[in-house]
Amino acid sequence: MSEIRPKMIKCAAGVHYYDANKFSSCPFCSGANDFGPTTDPFAGSANAGMAPTEAPGSAPSPDFGKTIYPDASFGGSNGSMGVTVPPADGGYSGGGFNDSMGSTIFVNPASAGGNAEETVLPCVGWVVVVEGPNRGRDYRIHTGYNYIGRKSGDIIITGDDTISGERDSSITYVYQTKKFYMAHENGKNVLLVNNIPVVGGGTELKNYDIITIGTTKLVFLGLCGDNFGWEDKERSDA
Repeated sequence: MSEIRPKMIKCAAGVHYYDANKFSSCPFCSGANDFGPTTDPFAGSANAGMAPTEAPGSAPSPDFGKTIYPDASFGGSNGSMGVTVPPADGGYSGGGFNDSMGSTIFVNPASAGGNAEETVLPCVGWVVVVEGPNRGRDYRIHTGYNYIGRKSGDIIITGDDTISGERDSSITYVYQTKKFYMAHENGKNVLLVNNIPVVGGGTELKNYDIITIGTTKLVFLGLCGDNFGWEDKERSDA
């Protein structure tokens, strides 16, 4: 059985539209429904459906206004969260984030007040890119292991796909010996220092040595050594 479609016609008074398939005469003019003048629901579109009818005296829909995206000004007494800003390099290693210059900042949650306490490890030296996508950029070295990677690590060198994502190689400063060492880790390419492959337990680094990792070349510069050490300075200041 086919669907009976509405047949909307205008009443004799010319003020109402009604479905002729349901009513033999205008239900509004006869008083069966106490509505005001009606309009043609099909006006302006041949395929439009019947518009919803609101009962007399019904309340209009509430206006909720615009939704505002939360920002850092939210928070405080209302308890809402502010905006989280990622580290400049997006890197994370050993419980600390790398800042835009490659130094490692360790963040420890405070026991009260909800604030964070930052501890910056002292810089003991640098490597500077002299060839590759990051030419001219410097990275700081801290005491202990400094893992090098393209995506994460203490030294993050982006843009060179020949460098492994994490722990490609490492630079280590040993304060007991006051010396720096270069070692191969998980990198797929041969690691070179002054064009000599680094194999086995690694090799000692000297000032102005050239390190080759993938297609990137870096020059090494040590701050600490026989002439200066943070441990010696702390003992002399005590």
